[in-house]
Amino acid sequence: MLKLIDQKIRQAFSDAALEYDVLTSLHKEIGRELLAKLRNDDREFSFLLDVGMGTGRLTKRLAFYFPEAKVIGLDFSEGMIDVARTEDDQFSIIQANAMQLPFRPGSCDVIVSNLAYQWMDNLNKAFIDSHTVLKNDGRFLVTMFGHQTFHELFVTLQTILETEALPIRRLAKREDILSALQNAGFSEIHLDYELIKVRFPDMFGLLKWIKDIGANSLTRDFYVGKDLLNKANDYYNQNFKDRLGAYATFEVVWIDAKK
Repeated sequence: MLKLIDQKIRQAFSDAALEYDVLTSLHKEIGRELLAKLRNDDREFSFLLDVGMGTGRLTKRLAFYFPEAKVIGLDFSEGMIDVARTEDDQFSIIQANAMQLPFRPGSCDVIVSNLAYQWMDNLNKAFIDSHTVLKNDGRFLVTMFGHQTFHELFVTLQTILETEALPIRRLAKREDILSALQNAGFSEIHLDYELIKVRFPDMFGLLKWIKDIGANSLTRDFYVGKDLLNKANDYYNQNFKDRLGAYATFEVVWIDAKK
């Protein structure tokens, strides 16, 4: 298991105040590591694509460190794109679906993506499309949340609701991610992972966070009454809470592969 995230940062996640912007902090630190990996590649790149760029933080750094390359940030969310737009035109922005990339086959040197692919409805199709637009020997450098993410929440809901059919679906297992990469045609696949625990006020705080980040692909049409939700929150607090708050596991999966 990787230990790529700096120990001080990892401790900051664990000891963070409840209002700490967890997702932003994860994006920043993991994005720095992704960039460091890419900068160690001594090849020259002409076209780099950031899939699911969010607010464009990583995209902007790619444009800075690879000024000779065409850098494009792609996101499906109009709101994210509005935040990412800049006046200095360091990189281009395209609104598009990652499962329907609007680029010619074999046109892209590198695809990077930081904590975005896990929200896609069809991971197999997304990987196939990414493989298609990459050049031969093109690099696919991606992080995504994995199956162990929200482990405590799923234990709680299964216990209280007494069913495997839950209102939130689990993310892909590492073996399924590997299989999807292989089926898409990727080679030289390196897969690793890291577990991080993050604090929230309670289970409701975690559920609100999931909703606020727009993880709509995780939710299903499923009604849970208020009494059951309160019971689930009590169970979560009793079993997955310490003096720092209710904790939730995040599994960060690191992917480094080539076409």
